[in-house]
Amino acid sequence: MKTSLVLLALSLLACSVWESHGQCQEVDLVDQEVVEAQLGKRLEQQLKGTCWVCKWALNKVKKSISTSSSPEDLKQKLLSVCDNVGFLKSMCKGLVKKHLWVLIEELSTSDDVRTICVNIKACKPKEDLDLSY
Repeated sequence: MKTSLVLLALSLLACSVWESHGQCQEVDLVDQEVVEAQLGKRLEQQLKGTCWVCKWALNKVKKSISTSSSPEDLKQKLLSVCDNVGFLKSMCKGLVKKHLWVLIEELSTSDDVRTICVNIKACKPKEDLDLSY
């Protein structure tokens, strides 16, 4: 009896999922363009925040290291710099963790922080910036 109730419940659930996904929905092209524009704007705003936090973190790290800093020193500085960024802390930590070894390598070069942030795609290259405010 218990097994048949479970099977019945699972069958009903599967049918309801199949029915809701099987429906054909019309999407107005204008609505789709609006949604895409909103998504693009949101991604651009997120990129601006990512760019700012990247430059902020790398400036802090660059000011606290010397040319003789070891990769381990750079790793420690990178992993701790985000603790002081405020409400963008999780974005900063995610960026650093995702690109940790590239950032360590890049910080060992003479590249400026903007170039490094562009290299890890946290910032747009200057020629891609839209200056039409």
